[in-house]
Amino acid sequence: MFLTVGEISKALGISNEAIRYYVKEGIIKPKKNEENNYWEYSSDDLMKLTDVLFYRTMNLTMKEIKLIMGGLHLEDIGAVIDQRKSDMIGEIKELVSSLSDLDLWQENYRRELNLIGRFTVGAMPAEFRRYGCFEEPNHMARYLEECFDLDKEDWGGVSISFYYNINEVRPKLQRYLSIEGSVKLKASNTYDNIIEEKADHCLITEVHYSDDVLEMIEPMIDYAGKHDLHLTGEFYGREDTNYYVDDKRSGLYKIYAPIKD
Repeated sequence: MFLTVGEISKALGISNEAIRYYVKEGIIKPKKNEENNYWEYSSDDLMKLTDVLFYRTMNLTMKEIKLIMGGLHLEDIGAVIDQRKSDMIGEIKELVSSLSDLDLWQENYRRELNLIGRFTVGAMPAEFRRYGCFEEPNHMARYLEECFDLDKEDWGGVSISFYYNINEVRPKLQRYLSIEGSVKLKASNTYDNIIEEKADHCLITEVHYSDDVLEMIEPMIDYAGKHDLHLTGEFYGREDTNYYVDDKRSGLYKIYAPIKD
């Protein structure tokens, strides 16, 4: 007796598309009924699918499933189990690490929102940068190549930061890549032209990034004047949560304005 894909689907509680996928992968091999052009499935096909469902609950990959169902010796199945366990332990560790990172981001995100339009006094944590800055005519990729040697996991601690000094004759917004001081720098990043930026006593606020730097810093200058805080005139912007408006990238920036001793 043979059944159609719909009947097999109903019996096992899986979709027609899933069954056809396993056909495509060569797990089962239905026969075509020449009288009605329907593909029909045997009881053996159904039992193979139940095995696939079991292997899927064990989180086996399709490669591993095909290895077993392709005739792997019974004594060798243990090695597949061991490898899958090892892989899953690694995946779990990555997920736990990602969950910890998400908790930290959520906490920082809430603090960022709460600081918009408000001011506080505190320290500017250490970040590292190179000499030089990103110039608009150049491509960002070329600039990044000249900065730090970064791995994928380092980017959580990277910021496109800025510096602005109102004391200069012709003040100019300088944008550059910096790395949190908490990120362990690789040996390839620790040669002589590295700069550490930090300050113990700053006025701090959170702003929406603007190409008009005065729009970002004038509220700080006004606040400092009203509260008798004597700023050095230097402003450091650190990139926080990014967002998009009309397909254009924007973001929140935490601005640190060092206070004179």
